[in-house]
Amino acid sequence: SLVANLAICLAQAGQRVIILDADLGLANIDVVFGIRPKYNLMDVINGDMDIDKIMVSGPYGIQIIAGGSGVMELADLEKDKAERLFNQLRFLEDKTDFLLIDTGAGISKSVISFCQAADQVIVITTTEPTSLVDAFGIIKVLSNKRPNAYVSALVNKADDLEEGTQIYNRLSKVAKEYLNNFEVHYLGCLKQDRNMHIAVRQQTPLMLFSPMSPVAVELRKIVSQSFYELPEQLKNNEEENEGFFKRLAKIFKGGKD
Repeated sequence: SLVANLAICLAQAGQRVIILDADLGLANIDVVFGIRPKYNLMDVINGDMDIDKIMVSGPYGIQIIAGGSGVMELADLEKDKAERLFNQLRFLEDKTDFLLIDTGAGISKSVISFCQAADQVIVITTTEPTSLVDAFGIIKVLSNKRPNAYVSALVNKADDLEEGTQIYNRLSKVAKEYLNNFEVHYLGCLKQDRNMHIAVRQQTPLMLFSPMSPVAVELRKIVSQSFYELPEQLKNNEEENEGFFKRLAKIFKGGKD
C-alpha cells in the first residue's frame, strides 16, 4: 500500500514512475490498485513475454509490473533465465525517473538481492516488537552485504509522532551499537489512519480514496522532502555511482556473495 501511494505522490508531481512487484512469492501490488494483469514477471522469466509487454498502466501514468506469485528464488533461477530477467529489467533504465521495487518481508535471497542493488532502501516497521526485530534483521544482513548502503526507516501505524521518533531512535541506536556504527536514516512516521484500512479494502490507493487524510498529507511531505535530492552519502562514491543496473548485474552474475 505504501509503495502504491508513494508512486502516486511522485506521479502527481510529474515524475515517470514504474513499480516492480518483486515479492516473488506473494505478489499483490496489482490487488492494491484494483487491477488484474494478464501477464506477470513469471512470463518474462520463462521467456514468453518481454517486460514492456506485461506492464500495466495505473493512475497518473504509473506503469506496474506484476510479480509472479509462487516464483522461485532469484538465486535459484537457471543461469539463462536469470540473465534474461536482468536483460529485460535493463529495458526500464531509460524509461523512468523512479523505479520503486516492492519486495516481500523477511531476508530471502530475492529480497536481499534487490536491496543490495537499490540506490536507496526503505525499511518499514511498526511499533510492535516483532516488526522491529524483523526490521533489524534485514538491516543487519544488508549492513554485512553492502556496508555503504543508504537505508532509511519509515515507522508505520504509530499513535503519534513522538512514538514514531522513539521507535526510530531505538532502531538506529541498536544498529550503530551492534552493526559497526551502521547508520539508519529517518524517513518519517505515519500515524494510525482508518482511511488507509478502508482504502485497502476497497482496492483503491489512499492518495485517490482520501487525498487529504493524515497519512496522505504526511506521505506527500515525505516525498517532497526526501525523494528528489540525492543524499550526500551517495555522492562521490564510486561503488554507489555505478547505478542500480550495474550493481544488479554483478549480483546476477555472482559478482557479490
